[in-house]
Amino acid sequence: MAFNHGLKIGQILKNADIVDIFKCGNMGGMRRSKTTNTLVIVSDYTKGIYHDKWIGGALHYTGMGKNGDQDINWAQNATLAACGYNGVDVHLFEVMDAGEYVYCGRIELVDKPYTETQPGEDGVPRKVWMFPIRPVPDNDVKKPAMFVFKDMEDFKARGKDMDEQYMKMIAAKKKSGSKSTYVPPVIPKPEPKPPVVIPVDIIGKQVKHKAFGIGTITAIEGTSIAVDFDKVGLKKMEYEFCMEKKMLEFI
Repeated sequence: MAFNHGLKIGQILKNADIVDIFKCGNMGGMRRSKTTNTLVIVSDYTKGIYHDKWIGGALHYTGMGKNGDQDINWAQNATLAACGYNGVDVHLFEVMDAGEYVYCGRIELVDKPYTETQPGEDGVPRKVWMFPIRPVPDNDVKKPAMFVFKDMEDFKARGKDMDEQYMKMIAAKKKSGSKSTYVPPVIPKPEPKPPVVIPVDIIGKQVKHKAFGIGTITAIEGTSIAVDFDKVGLKKMEYEFCMEKKMLEFI
């Protein structure tokens, strides 16, 4: 089941909100959470480290690694590259004003990752991996106009120095005092688990445990069962846990 984050497309969050909702780290552009089985990726146009751009309706997102050649098999680059079949939901945020994260929705890869040359944080040119991604379903969330291109030819014609131009625009915006509107997110409460119901007719039935061997269910105590095993004697076990983990089977 997909993780229910309760966010709306275009909603503006703070970094702490993302950490709280997705249970992920608070730094970096790619943040894996095993708790929610998600990968949060951030396209931050205000830092100028990575050169992301929208081309033909797809965001060409720069992989992980600030200096030196990037490795597609390393860390969250590998997670993003395999997102079509690894079961991890990937969610995109864009930052157009420092500290304000715009939720762009869940994304998927729409083409094979490819490499291009970009300067690292240290200014040295290096190979980076670009991931063509698109929100699913597609949406009309606001994008920074100077990073949006009709196609690759349009990018080649207009894309030069786009990061420098954007930084100048951000500086002018700060000087004028204009700000986006921050809307605190509503964090959904987890749905309560239904009560565990243990069938009463299992008393007296034989079961086989992966470690304890064969035994007989002798009693039901709340959400637990008592099993008298031939080799190790009486054991009290959580019924739901044993069934979910397939530790017990009826014989």
